[in-house]
Amino acid sequence: MEARQWAGGRTSKTKYRMPKSWKPDGTVADSTKRLASRYYQLKTGHTCTGQYLHWAKARPDAQCWWCKCPSQTRDHLFKVCPEWKMQQKILWAEVLKGTNRWKRRWTVRDLLADGRCGRVVLDFLSSTDVGKLAPPLEKEDAGGEVSEWELRERREQEEQGEEPPLFLPTPSFMAPAGEE
Repeated sequence: MEARQWAGGRTSKTKYRMPKSWKPDGTVADSTKRLASRYYQLKTGHTCTGQYLHWAKARPDAQCWWCKCPSQTRDHLFKVCPEWKMQQKILWAEVLKGTNRWKRRWTVRDLLADGRCGRVVLDFLSSTDVGKLAPPLEKEDAGGEVSEWELRERREQEEQGEEPPLFLPTPSFMAPAGEE
């Protein structure tokens, strides 16, 4: 009884309400869930770019998987990546029409924050693979994840027509004490 009285004075029954000035962008909210998800991931910086995946240790480097640029960032994908040149041209022409600012005057962060550019950015995302899942790494190109010895073993097995074993024998240093 005492505990309830004590807690009752320190809590309220009102729920949190978002201020009316904090409305989500209507054009993004009206798009598909997948497209809106990519948009908000790009907006927060937590998206499938080489830079982010390298930071999250999901890829060995930040290289762009479309053009082999050393660093794949949001700015790179929206402004200079040759894979999306035509879509970028349309995007920035529409942004110029709507805001009277050319791409040199924009950062992608500001572009994604500006409500006037929501529809144009969504059109760009729907016509490109920007922000979608990264292609899987090939094991041989993964920057040392497969040793030379393993590669040589695989080549020898392929030449001899052998199937690779499903399970490798347990190394002696990992065997239980009684089995040695």
